[in-house]
Amino acid sequence: MMIIRKIIRNHNFNIRVLNDIEDIKAVMDYPVVICDIKGVGKSFGSIYEGGHIIEEIKSHYPEKVVIAYTGQQFDATYNKFFSLADFTLTKDVDSDTWVTLLDQTISKVVSPVEQWKRMRTFLLEKEVPIKTVFQLEQEFIEAVLKGDKDKFAKNSTLRGLEGDIRDVISSFIASILFKMVFGA
Repeated sequence: MMIIRKIIRNHNFNIRVLNDIEDIKAVMDYPVVICDIKGVGKSFGSIYEGGHIIEEIKSHYPEKVVIAYTGQQFDATYNKFFSLADFTLTKDVDSDTWVTLLDQTISKVVSPVEQWKRMRTFLLEKEVPIKTVFQLEQEFIEAVLKGDKDKFAKNSTLRGLEGDIRDVISSFIASILFKMVFGA
């Protein structure tokens, strides 16, 4: 990974390496997370290691783009975690593939449409009533068009949602999307 890290930096990508995390909040500030599968996430106590981290990231920060990164083959029980990742790369992949993938990933991260699609999918998977999802989508569109994040996720719309779903929406509001779109 050291050589790839240098090549990525030479292509003007800004990366920060966290060898391991002890709290899922450690990834809060990063719109893209590249997560190894083996040898990370020990403090979470899961036999699935990085797979568990991917699951936690997607549960708490569905707007984040996650790239699973591994040099090993895993049994079928890991398929769940690989399917949660947006992309999966093997450790022997060439630098051109990395650069292309990161370019695609950045496009997803900066696109309000792509970000909303991810949030909408999360909300529907959590069985948020379709009427509420529709209302949030309308508020999101208005917020983007008017450049005013206060137009999104009004208290009246969030009323009745479970606390963890409200927390994810709050995280989404504070995410890189609004920093880029609204210059916050």
